[in-house]
Amino acid sequence: MDVRGRPLHVGIQLQAQRTRWSEFTDALAAVEELGFDSAWTFDHLLPFSGPDDGAAFETLTTLAAMATLTRRVRIGVLVAGVLYRDPATLAKSAALVDHISGGRLEFSLGAAWAQREFDAYGLPFPPLAQRYEQLEEALQIVTQLWSRPRTTFQGRHYRLHEAPCEPKPVQSPHPPITLGGSGWGTLRIAARYADRWNAQGSPEHCAERAARLQRCCEEVGRDFGEIELSVHPSVSVAATYEQAEEAAARVAAGHGTDLQQQRERWLIGTPEQVAQQVRAYTERGFSHFVFGVGHPFDLEPLRLLHQEVLPALE
Repeated sequence: MDVRGRPLHVGIQLQAQRTRWSEFTDALAAVEELGFDSAWTFDHLLPFSGPDDGAAFETLTTLAAMATLTRRVRIGVLVAGVLYRDPATLAKSAALVDHISGGRLEFSLGAAWAQREFDAYGLPFPPLAQRYEQLEEALQIVTQLWSRPRTTFQGRHYRLHEAPCEPKPVQSPHPPITLGGSGWGTLRIAARYADRWNAQGSPEHCAERAARLQRCCEEVGRDFGEIELSVHPSVSVAATYEQAEEAAARVAAGHGTDLQQQRERWLIGTPEQVAQQVRAYTERGFSHFVFGVGHPFDLEPLRLLHQEVLPALE
């Protein structure tokens, strides 16, 4: 299936919280063995919902380990938050992960949102307008470090002086850049810098935000067709709808959330039903899917997704 001239791409985000490392790596191996295109982690210091005392794996060490534990799938973070680390450090880390993985890194960045993590660790959490400013400056810095021998940068939030970044990433001109978020600030920045834009929500909501992104592209003279449209739903697929619903409710409860409050971010049902829900996004121009999967990492839904849902879309 081609969407806006692009092949369908399907990845799995293994939400690295309230689990053990061995369970995470077993699930990662299954994602690669089943044939998915990419595997992703998240960027959080605490579980993103519910009680804050569960395990949450640090992002860049997890990503580097994913690079060594896989051979084929592309790897990434959906999405890295600009506030968690300075952009020069992030650029250096990402470039090395691209080398460790043999050029399989998907780079991402967003404005960050999980305020309780910053409050807990005493880290600054500025207003959204400033986070957008930092996001745009960070993207300028990262892309310059990856493309120039040395970078000097003087912004409102970051400064660099004759800074090198070696080694450069394997991928040329750089790893693909995904921007996540649906606010006007993110969309305007995505129109300038993104190779891919990632959204969450119902097909109607995502399509409306994509239309906003298109208007932002027109404002800056960018061809909207250059940006791949990506969506990040959670998924629960089973032999019957009732079984899929029960499994989704268990995962949501494990995250400390109510499934009913998050339903527009879930695809739930039999393989045929989930395939139809996926089509609701592809019909609106979304070709890149990263399905969120939480602990416990049940492999049967992943098998059904790859072996029955995806073939039904061809």
